[in-house]
Amino acid sequence: MLMVTENASQAIEAIVANAEMPDGSGLRIDTPDQPPATPDRSGVPLQLEVTSQPAAQDQVVSEGDAKVFVAPAAAPILDDKVLDIRVSEDDKDRVQFVIGPQQGQSGGPG
Repeated sequence: MLMVTENASQAIEAIVANAEMPDGSGLRIDTPDQPPATPDRSGVPLQLEVTSQPAAQDQVVSEGDAKVFVAPAAAPILDDKVLDIRVSEDDKDRVQFVIGPQQGQSGGPG
């Protein structure tokens, strides 16, 4: 199952709070309905959105007060991964979510 770092958890909490979402809201990860014609080198595209609740079949991953809802199509892709953030060098308030292997897993960051 997807793991969420403390830094990613804090970023999710801030995003949900800034979006003025109700308690129990979180970040949902899914695969796009229409994948890009030319995928980038990072592999399978994923989409993230802030939502008030998980969809019926979503896996719910909680870390602190942060919630991540993983759609069924994305679950196999993220099963052995960890969600973290990368802070922008130019703008410390701007973060990018990154997905990498869990400790002990082979492969590079995605």
